Amino acid sequence: MTPASVGVARGILRNASALFLVGLFAKGAGLIIAILIARFLGADAMGLFAMLFSIAILLETFISLGLSDSLVRDVAARPAEAGSLYFSALRLVTRASLLPAIALAAAAWLIADPGPARASLLVIAAGAPVSGAFVVSQAALQGREQVVFLTWVTFVSRLVSLLALAAALYVGSGIEAAFASRLLFEALAVVAFVARLRRELPAAGERHGAARLLKRSAPFAISLAARDVAIRLPSFVLPATLGFGAAGLFDSANRIRSTLGMTMSASIVGLMPSFARSLGGSSPESGRLVAYSAKYMCLGMSAIATVIALLSHWIIAVFFGAEFAGAAEPLQVLAWAQVLVATDAVLQQALLATGAAFTAIRHTAFGLAAQLALLLALVGPLGLPGAALAVLLA
Repeated sequence: MTPASVGVARGILRNASALFLVGLFAKGAGLIIAILIARFLGADAMGLFAMLFSIAILLETFISLGLSDSLVRDVAARPAEAGSLYFSALRLVTRASLLPAIALAAAAWLIADPGPARASLLVIAAGAPVSGAFVVSQAALQGREQVVFLTWVTFVSRLVSLLALAAALYVGSGIEAAFASRLLFEALAVVAFVARLRRELPAAGERHGAARLLKRSAPFAISLAARDVAIRLPSFVLPATLGFGAAGLFDSANRIRSTLGMTMSASIVGLMPSFARSLGGSSPESGRLVAYSAKYMCLGMSAIATVIALLSHWIIAVFFGAEFAGAAEPLQVLAWAQVLVATDAVLQQALLATGAAFTAIRHTAFGLAAQLALLLALVGPLGLPGAALAVLLA
């Protein structure tokens, strides 16, 4: 390898390692939250939480408008404009969050039962602007490759929010405490992120209007929305077909799968700055960079999936208890599905970095349609294993 390619490899390794820790904190915290809800509140509450959490994630995806990906690329590729790009994006997502937040709050008051579902929806609505600011600030830091700062802020904020959640559940709170904990985490992180970016990226230079930002981020927004809907689809289909209890069992298995997968996806984002620089030119190393990244991701994920599949019954028993034993079989299938998802994520990053976003969108949309059809066809006759098989086949 040439000295230049060695430098690129070192940069990727540094960024991917730090973002791996960020993903570990994020999805590890998600798993801990699920365990706390399962232990304190049971499988039915877990199913309701899974559905409401999917709403919160999809709302965040809509509010971010694809800037979570496009901003990483643009800040890395155009450092002279980083400040104006970031602050313009921050204004845009704050405005974009207002209408859906109001609509969600209004929908919460239409729920007949004034219980945890209404309280959770109100917390999600209140946190919408904070979620938007969190997404674009994190993306700007990733584009600037400020991964060490990003890592320790994420760790401290996660720890504080998890301690607050454990205390709230201990004194008798419902699932709304989980969403309040999420809001606390994002608020603490946003304060630190914005303070750092205001010092490093003064808002000088050309101002980027909403239309210009949306034109660059629209392909990312569509791709991310389709991908997130595909990930969250079982959380909407299973409660309607099998009930909240079964949905809670599936979500416990899916949490372990997503902890594995999204942790790796977070490290994959570390590839974007290097992909953007390498694939944007005519470097002969660019194809090799993508090939090696995909190969080693597949090998690493396959090794982890093998361990999870062999120990699935023990993992479910230790984390969630005997009540969730039915989640072990779906977990065995979902672990192998994640090998394909993680390898695909590397290729998606390469497509996005080269500007072939609509190819990625077409591929993701096909997978989403296939998953919906397979869920509807397999859940009825096969139950939870059928849902896991639908995810794998899609």
